[in-house]
Amino acid sequence: MSAAGRLIAASLVRYSTGIAIQRNICSTACSLGIKSRWVAPYRRELLKRQKIMVKKGLAPSSRRSEFIEWNYDAELFAFGKRLQEEFNGELLREALTDSSYIAQETVRQQALDVDVPALDMNSNKQLAAAGEKIILDYCTKYLRASLPLLPEEGIRALVEYLSSEEVMSDIGFGIGLKDLILCQEYPPSPQTLAKSFRAVVGALNASAGISRCQLFVRDFVASYLVGKDPSDIWQIESPMELLKDILVRSGYGEPEPRLMFKTGKNTIQAVYQVGVYSDKKLMGSGYGETVDTAVEQAAHDAVKKLFHIAEASNPLPFGKDADKIVLADQENTPLSEWSINKLHNIVNC
Repeated sequence: MSAAGRLIAASLVRYSTGIAIQRNICSTACSLGIKSRWVAPYRRELLKRQKIMVKKGLAPSSRRSEFIEWNYDAELFAFGKRLQEEFNGELLREALTDSSYIAQETVRQQALDVDVPALDMNSNKQLAAAGEKIILDYCTKYLRASLPLLPEEGIRALVEYLSSEEVMSDIGFGIGLKDLILCQEYPPSPQTLAKSFRAVVGALNASAGISRCQLFVRDFVASYLVGKDPSDIWQIESPMELLKDILVRSGYGEPEPRLMFKTGKNTIQAVYQVGVYSDKKLMGSGYGETVDTAVEQAAHDAVKKLFHIAEASNPLPFGKDADKIVLADQENTPLSEWSINKLHNIVNC
């Protein structure tokens, strides 16, 4: 008799003799080693938190280069293939070499009684400066062409955001620079990641030319704005005053806020909807827990519609749509000169 048969027989004997026994609940999931339904979400949350801590440098992590199968040359080659770009090997190695690594190697060789350290290496300082210039230039021209109605102040704010250390380091971390950068610290700091990514852009420009480099910047840097509201990056101060100046400069009547809807008055759940009109034409609407808040939101909505950065506006062009646009060298209209008449001229063009 098999083991399962003997177990069933013993259970029947105990049941027939009236002996009270404690049975363990057995199921297919337990027999196959499947844990309870809470285990998978729990482990996913732990993994998510671990990745966040590793990214911020709060959790200890070993260098990838410490593994026995590590091959730096192969990793550099695979890095270019993953990005579908052709890099010059020496330039890419230089772009990923931080000055702290050179200083560390110099000290290490001096500790080994090497009088003149043989370090034929250059830091990524020059490539980073060249890459930063390319990023600023292309993003400015691309956004001017993609958002022709956005004032120049808004274009500068978006470019400053894209070229910030936070964005550059996040993009660098996302394309896998953490284990490729040669630096003294590990994991690399956001400053080191940002500098190395700018250097990679500079190395690509020197390897494949400016056209290929601009496509790289568009796909990895400009695309960082996808899903983001430009008005959250460029804070529009005093939207009602700004809307008034634009309407007066354009020959339109001053904005008139009107209450369109309200509910829950004198309660903590009060909601007011206000519309801003000019010459009996609805310019924008907004909601708020107070009338003043709703008026400000309505003016903000009207300004966003004029600048074509509202939620219903066309998204930024990428892919084949971006290939059709012509990069704009001329600055957009500043806020002090912006008017609806110029808006019509731009749209008609």
